[in-house]
Amino acid sequence: MKRYRWNMLFVGGLALVVLSAQASYSSPDRERIPELRVPVADEVAAQTRTPKTRPANPPTEPARHRLANGLDVTVYSSDLLASRLMWRSDGPAIPLDDGRYLCVVTDIDDPSISNKGDGSFHPFSEERIIEVLESISHPNLDIDVQIYILPYPRRNLLVSSTSGRAVFLSPHVLEIHPVVCAYIVSHEIGHVFHNAYLPDDSPLWGRYRQIRTITDTWKYSATSAHAYRPAEIFAEDFRVLFGSVEATFGGRVENPELPSPLVVAGLKEFFTGLGGTPVASGPKVRATSYPNPFNPDTEIRINIPNEILIARENVTVRIYDVRGALVAEIYSDVPTGENLFVHWDGRDQRGSSVASANYFALIEAGRTRTTLKLVLLK
Repeated sequence: MKRYRWNMLFVGGLALVVLSAQASYSSPDRERIPELRVPVADEVAAQTRTPKTRPANPPTEPARHRLANGLDVTVYSSDLLASRLMWRSDGPAIPLDDGRYLCVVTDIDDPSISNKGDGSFHPFSEERIIEVLESISHPNLDIDVQIYILPYPRRNLLVSSTSGRAVFLSPHVLEIHPVVCAYIVSHEIGHVFHNAYLPDDSPLWGRYRQIRTITDTWKYSATSAHAYRPAEIFAEDFRVLFGSVEATFGGRVENPELPSPLVVAGLKEFFTGLGGTPVASGPKVRATSYPNPFNPDTEIRINIPNEILIARENVTVRIYDVRGALVAEIYSDVPTGENLFVHWDGRDQRGSSVASANYFALIEAGRTRTTLKLVLLK
């Protein structure tokens, strides 16, 4: 018989009592709290152990669900994905239908796994996921969504995440409480909605920032702390405004400095005004630097798209002058996490200090690239 107890769960200052399996979660971005804490979407520690056998009689095809709210959902169950497990030169991996491979951790004793939980993996429940999706109430949800219920966490991204219109739900180390499932799934669908209807280069982000009072682009950027990234705030707003009662947590969001989206004038109207034909958008690399202007050195902060992490693409950072001449290559490697911090000491390839001038950092990740202006003032 499983032991249960009442635990106090905390999310962005909100306390909620629920019945849950006795244990604790850990998170790299938030203070660990004894007993069980509601893990914020995109932060849930996902760890597993190697199964003794493959699933018996696993499905051979994903399940298709056309929901009344407009979502067209394709679900790759944990049994289906576990049946595809294979070993490559770089370790265990799960092949996807599009030709990509997910490198996974199958052993809970792996050094990357910090929280062992109850010693077994707990994938999300497909039935519960569909219930959560059916409860989302936005009027313009005519979107195709792929849900991957992972039996093992990914090697380079242990937590749940979204890439385009694909949601990757990582298993937990305890049985997943229905409230936690509702929170995470609704949040990730907020990211799918953002990717479909409000791509990163849309001018409507300016309007959203104004309504949400997050116009400070240094404080609120793609490379800020998790709760201060505009895309995460957007997903949290979507969860509260359009998720079920279980998903809303009394209207609170992850960022404790922001008011509930339920009381922000014009916010729900902004969300309901989005929809129609989804916008095609590829992965984008986003970068900022600090200080800038600088003397003598600066730090370039880069947000790596999930597609790049999953594909284990190489990332390079090169510094050029205004004439287009290469000054220095300061980084070339495969990143291990979504946030990359690259230091430039204001020197060229030969180690000589460069003169005061405008420079440009060219950041290339796979087939994507972005540039960042740097100003050296001595």
